[in-house]
Order: sequence, then C-alpha cells, then structure tokens
Amino acid sequence: MTSPDLAAKISDLQKDELDRFFREHLRNRDMHTVIANLNEAVLAKDGLRSENALKALKKLGFTE
Repeated sequence: MTSPDLAAKISDLQKDELDRFFREHLRNRDMHTVIANLNEAVLAKDGLRSENALKALKKLGFTE
C-alpha cells in the first residue's frame, strides 16, 4: 500500500526531481511497485487518498 506521503511527494516534485525519482526507481527496479500501489489507491475510491494517487500518476505521465 502506498503511503499518502509518497503520492503527495510525487505530486510536489519539480522537473529535475522527477527525473531523479524515475532514475532511482528504475535503477532499483521498483517503479512497477510504485505504479501498482498508486493504481490500487486510485481504484480504492478512498477520497483524498485516491485523489492524491491520481495526481501523482498524472505527474508521472499516466492519464486516466
């Protein structure tokens, strides 16, 4: 399960920070886990948690 803090952190990343975030998680081979957890939060339809996860996914380049 993704913590709300991670979704908020992703949403607040600037372009250079976003690039670093991608590189770090791709290098660690755990980006799929981040995306899966954000998707789970969106699909849970749990108010603010779902909204934050959706914002984070959009920030990462995913659309509805």
